[in-house]
Amino acid sequence: MPASGFIVLILVLLVTCEAEPATEFVEASDGGSASLPCNLNPPGTSDKISVVLWYKGAEQNPIYKYDVRGNQPVRWAEASLQNRYFLRILDDHRAIMSISPTKLSDEEVYHCKVDFMKSSTMITHKALNLTLNS
Repeated sequence: MPASGFIVLILVLLVTCEAEPATEFVEASDGGSASLPCNLNPPGTSDKISVVLWYKGAEQNPIYKYDVRGNQPVRWAEASLQNRYFLRILDDHRAIMSISPTKLSDEEVYHCKVDFMKSSTMITHKALNLTLNS
């Protein structure tokens, strides 16, 4: 393979492969409240979010969705969450997933994924490992 072909291959791999985010640990009391942060910073400075998705553990489907593509934001949560999960948008760059009251079944690793209007979808925050103290 010529050197130029090798460089192109490396660049393609760097662009298409996403490194596994580092894990951040969040602690809460059983029956209390937990706050899981989500970074809403777009890769492009003039971009805005369109959808925020939260995943729990190795689930392929989101457990929570915040969609701002229409006239009004639409929130959807998996029925098993029993209205205990709520995404609060703090500003254009930060959001918090609040869980209250927490249950032992909430202990898990969570991921926040953000779709933007123009930019590519990205996991914008580290893996969040929620641990509950009894």
